[in-house]
Amino acid sequence: MIEDPWTTFRHIVEAVAIVAAGAWAFYTFVYQEKIKPARLPAALSVDISVSRLGRDAHRDIIDVTSSLHNAGLSEIDIAADGVNVWGDRYGTSATHHEHWGNGLRVAENLIREVRSDVIFSFAELRDASVGGHQGLHIVLEPGDTSKLSYLVVVPRGTYDVVHAQAIAVPIKTPVAARVRVAVVANHDGSMTLYPADNDLAEDDTDTDFALVP
Repeated sequence: MIEDPWTTFRHIVEAVAIVAAGAWAFYTFVYQEKIKPARLPAALSVDISVSRLGRDAHRDIIDVTSSLHNAGLSEIDIAADGVNVWGDRYGTSATHHEHWGNGLRVAENLIREVRSDVIFSFAELRDASVGGHQGLHIVLEPGDTSKLSYLVVVPRGTYDVVHAQAIAVPIKTPVAARVRVAVVANHDGSMTLYPADNDLAEDDTDTDFALVP
C-alpha cells in the first residue's frame, strides 16, 4: 500500500524528532557527566567541631574533628591538610572603645582577649603534593565526607575558649603531577597551608568552643 505524501512526511518528521531527541539527551548526559565537571575546579567544603570528652581538676580533654566534604561533581584527592588549636583567655572587666572612619562608626563595651596560645598544631603533606607522604591519600567521590579526629589535652583554668581551625588543599583526580604546597610556620606556632600553584586554592574554616564553666 502506497502512503500518501502527508503520511510519509509525518513519518519522516517523527523519525528526525526521535533522532534529535536522542542526540540531545546524549549530549546533555555527556556534558553534565563529563564536560562540565572537567571544567569546574575542585569543590571542597571544610568543617570543624570541638567537643569535650571529659575533665578533672587539672585538665580538659577535648576532641577536635575536621570534616572534608566533596561538594563538587568530580573526584578529588586531598594534597595537604592541617589543624590549628588556640587557647584564648579573656579579661574580667569591659573596656569602652569607639571608632569612626570610612563611613563606619563602632562603639563597643567588650571584655577583650588578654592571652592567646597555640596548644596544638598539625599539618601533613599527602601523596598528591610535592614532598608528601607517598601512598597516603584521602580520595573523595562527589558527595563523600572524610573525618579526621585529634585528641587535645588542655590545662584546666588556663583558657576560657578554644579556637580551632581546619585547612585543606584539594586537587581533582586523576593527578597529572604532584602540586607544590607551602607549609608556613607562623610566629605564634600555628601553621598555614596554601598551594604554590596559582590555579589551586586552599579551603579553611574555624570555630570556637567555651571551656567555662
